Amino acid sequence: MDFLAQNGYDVWAIDIHGYGHSDRTANDWIDTHSAAADIAAAVEYIAKLRGVPKINLLGCSAGTQRAGVFTMEHPEKVAKLILDAGFWKGTAELREFNRKRIENGGQPLPRYRASTEKDLRSDFIEGQYEEDVVEESVKVGMQLDPQRPNIFVEWVNLPILDPARITVPTMIIHGEKDFAAKEEDLLPFYSQLNTHDKRYILLPDGGHMLILEKGHRRFQHEVLSFFDRP
Repeated sequence: MDFLAQNGYDVWAIDIHGYGHSDRTANDWIDTHSAAADIAAAVEYIAKLRGVPKINLLGCSAGTQRAGVFTMEHPEKVAKLILDAGFWKGTAELREFNRKRIENGGQPLPRYRASTEKDLRSDFIEGQYEEDVVEESVKVGMQLDPQRPNIFVEWVNLPILDPARITVPTMIIHGEKDFAAKEEDLLPFYSQLNTHDKRYILLPDGGHMLILEKGHRRFQHEVLSFFDRP
C-alpha cells in the first residue's frame, strides 16, 4: 500500500466481514459471493467519495476469487484487475490439501480456526524472506485475526471464477514456488480471459507470500507498471 501511495495512488484496503477491523459474528461464513458484495459496497463508497467511475483492483490468494467475482459482476466499475497468488480449478495437490483440512482429522469442522504462528509462517518460502519481516507479519496477523474463517470449505466447488466473464485488462502474477498458484492451473485460465489486454507474470523463487518476500521489489515493479500504463 505504501509503495503505491508513494507513487501517486489513492490506496484502500478492504477488510471483508469476518476479518481485520470489520464486524464478525458467530454466524459468519465467508463465501466468495458475500465477500464480493463487501467489495461492491466499498467500491461504491470509494467511487462516490473520490468522484471516479472506475477503480483498479488487486486481489491476493483467496482475494483473487473475491476480486474476480466482483469484476465478473461489475466490469463497468473496474479499470484494471490484478490477481496475485491465485488459483482457478486448483491443482490435484491443492485439492488434496483442502480435502484433508475439511476432514479435520475426523472431527467436526468449526466455522473459524485459531490463527497460529506455524500457520502464518507456512506460506513463506525458506531462504526467500527476512526474519524480521516474517515476525512482524505474524504479529500483525495474530493481533488482527486471532481466528480466521475456514473459507477453504467452499473450494470443493472450484472453479468459482469464469474467465469468459472477465473482460477488463487483467494481470496474473505469482511466484515460482507458490503452493497454490501453478502454471498448469492458471495458464488455461489466462488463455480464456475475455480480453486481449492481459499479462501473465511468473517470478522466480517466490512463494505464496511473494508480496513480503525478498522478491517483493520485482512484484512492486510489475504491479506499478501494469497500473501505470495507458
